Amino acid sequence: MRGIRTPQILTFAVVFTVLSASLANAQNTPKRNAKDLPSSAVTLQVDPLLIAEAAEVWALIASPQNSVWPGWDASRTPLLFYLPGKQDVLINHPHPPDGFLPYTGPISFPGGRIFVKDGPTIIQWDGQNTSKDIGGVRTLVVADTLSNLRNQVRALLEDTRPAAEKIQALDFSDLAPDPYDQLAMVVHEAFHVFQHAQAPDKGANEMLLLQYPVLSVENNVGMAQEGSALAEALRATDAAAVRRAAVRWLALRKDRRASLPAKAVEYENGCEFNEGLAEYTQYRLFQVLEGRVPGAAMSWAQGFGGYPDLAPRREQLIESMLKNMNGAVVVNNDPYGTAPLRRRLYYSGMAVGAMLDKLSSNWKSRIFSPDTSLTTIAEEALKPSSTELADALREARSDPAYASLVQSKTKLADEGKAHTQAVLNEIEKGPGVGLIVDYSGLDSSSKVGMNFTPFGITKVDGERTIFSQVPIGVTFGQEGELKQKVPAPLLRNNGRRLVRFRLPVNATRAEVEKALASLQTQDGAVTNLALDLPGVSVKASKAQIRWSGEDLIIVLFKGNEAK
Repeated sequence: MRGIRTPQILTFAVVFTVLSASLANAQNTPKRNAKDLPSSAVTLQVDPLLIAEAAEVWALIASPQNSVWPGWDASRTPLLFYLPGKQDVLINHPHPPDGFLPYTGPISFPGGRIFVKDGPTIIQWDGQNTSKDIGGVRTLVVADTLSNLRNQVRALLEDTRPAAEKIQALDFSDLAPDPYDQLAMVVHEAFHVFQHAQAPDKGANEMLLLQYPVLSVENNVGMAQEGSALAEALRATDAAAVRRAAVRWLALRKDRRASLPAKAVEYENGCEFNEGLAEYTQYRLFQVLEGRVPGAAMSWAQGFGGYPDLAPRREQLIESMLKNMNGAVVVNNDPYGTAPLRRRLYYSGMAVGAMLDKLSSNWKSRIFSPDTSLTTIAEEALKPSSTELADALREARSDPAYASLVQSKTKLADEGKAHTQAVLNEIEKGPGVGLIVDYSGLDSSSKVGMNFTPFGITKVDGERTIFSQVPIGVTFGQEGELKQKVPAPLLRNNGRRLVRFRLPVNATRAEVEKALASLQTQDGAVTNLALDLPGVSVKASKAQIRWSGEDLIIVLFKGNEAK
């Protein structure tokens, strides 16, 4: 999944559902029947240039002779472009869901029919550049240009810098969609469909992020040094220099990972496979496009200059890799949570893949094997001696930049701990009405499922985690569910088995009391609870409701015994 560029900030909001498919099943939105609307009346609201850019990429990847990744033929992959709440445009789908009409206007796509459905859309959130099952077929999903721009504007509004400073830093390039970035986004998301077909069970388990030491000084220093070694390997022009830089990267990685929990290493490998390889296809695209003649429609794309020399584009990706792995890029306005960590794995995976192109001729045919990672393939290709690794690590540690990295990452860790405590205090003791759902009375068969974005997780300790950035949903087995309507930091406490957050600041206790007044209780409990509050809805088969100060507590239970 990709995001978009903003000045100093990247925004991402890909949503994952864990243990509960019902929470974010946007595909179950009501179907619209357009039986009386002739297809000639269908008008595109999605940016037509997106379709043209996808066609440009399809000319390379929708063929048995795919030069981006041998063996990948995207000719049968459907595409969905969406403008949230307004329109879905579905291309190349074998059996479009109900409500889609054939489009017969001037825009076309090579080898694929275009179908259009006006809102509600299958996906309602901005910026969901991803892949998804639609009508039982894995489909590439790309958000409309305006949807991505709205995400960008949202990030600017939430940026805590003074408005004058943000305006002064705002450049046209930060607002206009970059056609080369759009091409890269299409190949990235299309590759996810291929990955899923080749290795459906391989990838990152996002819950493993809860075991990742995001603020570890040693780990963050090592990540930054790995980035420098990878950049040197990608920029090297002779085999000896490539090997020297690659061995230094491997020495740093082995040393860094020796201190990581096994589950954290597993997460890195999974994310580098899933997102890193998709990012690699972007780097590779800018190699195979070089020198080609673009399609005629591309001449209408603002800022497009053809493909005579794409080395600057590849260098731009290397620079982005360096900045992300060094921690210089703030993601989702949060330098302390999982967002920067997850994003840097996109780039480390990309860079290792591009480095392997210089080291191994068959790595692409091996990477889909269940127990194979980019790191193991690189180590097998290099076959370094223990002496070689020790010397490379010693050289890296003697780098003048090492001491400065330790100092900056120590400062980051200290500030991160203070920031996390401040957010925790706001959730537990902030102004307004708080909501607590206590599920401690449910037995272990009541599995807790969540939908969340892995770009919005902050670990407090071994039992407490804060989820943010998107509206969070929680299911408590068959006994209840909670759905935020607007994003608000939500604390999950596994030890005490509760979740809590604060309602919107403009929500009053009187409003909540009014909603509670309509509930009917029996023996102190509410059966078939359906509570619609400002910012959230809560359902439960049985629950007890009480106030504790300004916190509304909803206790879930099973059977006939209320707590």
